[in-house]
Amino acid sequence: MAASQTRGSGPKLIALLKQIAEVGHAVALKDIAEKADLPPSSAHRLMTILVQTGMVERGAHQTYRPGRELYRIASLLRSQFDLADVARPYLERLWSDWQETTVLCLFNPSTLTATIVDAVITPHPLRYAVDIGLELSLPWGSLGRSMLACLESSQVDEILGQATVGPLSGRPVPPRKELAADLDRIREHGFADYSDPEHDVAGVAAPLTGAGGRLVGCIGITMPVRRFRAHEGAGMGEAVRAVTQELCTLLEMQG
Repeated sequence: MAASQTRGSGPKLIALLKQIAEVGHAVALKDIAEKADLPPSSAHRLMTILVQTGMVERGAHQTYRPGRELYRIASLLRSQFDLADVARPYLERLWSDWQETTVLCLFNPSTLTATIVDAVITPHPLRYAVDIGLELSLPWGSLGRSMLACLESSQVDEILGQATVGPLSGRPVPPRKELAADLDRIREHGFADYSDPEHDVAGVAAPLTGAGGRLVGCIGITMPVRRFRAHEGAGMGEAVRAVTQELCTLLEMQG
């Protein structure tokens, strides 16, 4: 496409992107075209541009939904205000108590993934790198597992059906029976913990929910395995659960 054509299409692209973002779920191409007052062929051409940039994803039967890049950008913006601002004091409290990196993740219901939106970094020189905006797959680690335990069984099945190997370990998803037992344990205790000595990474996380028990994300602490072992028996999991529950209560009151 010529540069002049792209520039001329700019306002239409923005209008279509706003439409997808405001609806928040899969929308049929004919409905997109009708609302934007565009011929279906023009709407399809513009949506193809948005798909190529990752701002929009194609669904079944000529439908479109918010894409991962749109969620990533939204998460970066949200890290500066809204929930991240509300959650920041809770992260800082855990950081003050444990002197380890504390993390806030938001759940992306469209992609069934999560995104790191804020972190308070440990003062220890040896630490696990945390990248704001990083997308997480839920079957691995304490952050992902804490959220996976809150989802419907059909959503868990969909996530596991798409899973390949762990991003750090390279290991496949554990057998369903083993994973189901771990998710039951997380639900019972109210937090997830994880330790991978081979890659020297460990963590504890608790799910963050809002009004009606809707999954919002999670709060967690990450650290090297050696310091995780040093904290064992000190109640880190219970502390993360308690602080996260305080924030859950606040979110429920806010609706």
